Amino acid sequence: MFTPEEKRFFLEQGYLVVPNIIEGEHLQRVQDAFDTAWANEGAPCNQHKLLKYGVFRDLIEHPPILDRHKAIFGNQVQLLQYDLLRQAPGSKFPERMWHRDFVFPGDRPLSINTILFIDDITEEKGPTRVVPRSHMGEQLPPSDRKNVPLEGEIAVEVPAGSAIFINSAIWHSGARNRSETGLRRGIYLYFGYWWLKRYEMNQSFPWQAYENASEQRLQLLGIRMPDRDVHMYDPEK
Repeated sequence: MFTPEEKRFFLEQGYLVVPNIIEGEHLQRVQDAFDTAWANEGAPCNQHKLLKYGVFRDLIEHPPILDRHKAIFGNQVQLLQYDLLRQAPGSKFPERMWHRDFVFPGDRPLSINTILFIDDITEEKGPTRVVPRSHMGEQLPPSDRKNVPLEGEIAVEVPAGSAIFINSAIWHSGARNRSETGLRRGIYLYFGYWWLKRYEMNQSFPWQAYENASEQRLQLLGIRMPDRDVHMYDPEK
């Protein structure tokens, strides 16, 4: 769970980097599952494909990830989107593509995009970049500077198994894998309030998502509500 210092930093700056979210054998299992899912399912590889795999079902309830979202959303948290992104060496992906996922003024996030990197992310590999505190207010990244460096930007270079928690209103950008060898693999877990519209695209979950599912998983997938309706819930549960 967020320490008080982590939570304060995240709310003020709009992002937080946490090393070693997964490590050792767990990291290896996730790396292997990533490659298997990517080979079997093809891109785009989202929740409708990922939830077939036990490793990815377990990951949405992994305490170092989920507990940090519960610290913001309480028991109203829900998984909104789940994706794999992969860049091979020598990618043609742009160096900068500044954007914010939505504009909603306020000092509390409505949703958080958590990026779990399963490869070492260096400057050559194309680190995610953020502009701290840009989640405040309604201003969008300057239209004439969406593909160039911005003043105050931070490149998040992390070892494999680390995660960056991003307020989805912050200005942020992916980057190009300019390395000659090595993949840039990221797992994107997008959490928010349960009453937000999910990105289902008229698809149902695979049957494996429901098999032996805990009440917590069913709630995270939007199959169970935290209480009877939006007006009646205990945020401390």
